[in-house]
Amino acid sequence: MKKCTLILMVILTIVSCKNGKEESTGVAPETTVDTSVSASTIDSLTLDDYYKLTNIEEKAKWLKKNGDRVKRKILEDAVLKDHKVNGTITNQKEKYVITWGELKKVIKNHGYDAYLNIEYKEDKINTVKMVYEYISKEGGPHYRFSTALIRSLAKEYGKNNDNAQFQFSFAMIDQSTEPVVVIQVNANSRNGQSVNETPFFDYSTDPSKKDQSLNLNIPL
Repeated sequence: MKKCTLILMVILTIVSCKNGKEESTGVAPETTVDTSVSASTIDSLTLDDYYKLTNIEEKAKWLKKNGDRVKRKILEDAVLKDHKVNGTITNQKEKYVITWGELKKVIKNHGYDAYLNIEYKEDKINTVKMVYEYISKEGGPHYRFSTALIRSLAKEYGKNNDNAQFQFSFAMIDQSTEPVVVIQVNANSRNGQSVNETPFFDYSTDPSKKDQSLNLNIPL
């Protein structure tokens, strides 16, 4: 009887040890955390390296690779400063108007993997859509804006109100030889307000063209 009891105790001990080993093995994968993905999305970069580049294509490539990791405040300040029109707006054409609520559905969650493209015929803008490259070798002229800029405009001038109006139109800046696309947010054109008294404009010209006198190609 004692011998049977001893054998039973040995068996129970072996089973218990085996179960404990299996349980500890099963916990390990659950406690291992892969931080490579989350770490890559943290706002951690400045724009110092971007501003050292002089070639438009190099700037666009840098933003595609690193733009979404730039510290948010730095990026917001930069896009508003770099895209602000300081010259005189003339010969402004018919405006294409879209609310921030509608525009959010167009840009979705895109960062620097895509740009907002202006769709137009002659001088009339018909709509906007997303494209996956800043520079296109064919077609055009192209007028493209980053989602970082659009979101910053919505925040600064639209107060992130879904009813805020984005107004896109062709115009001339100072002595520019070609039309540019300007953006106005919540501009009040019903009270005779001069186009140059409105709080903010933004501009862009075809990024595939070289040596433009006003240096209006800004992939930021």
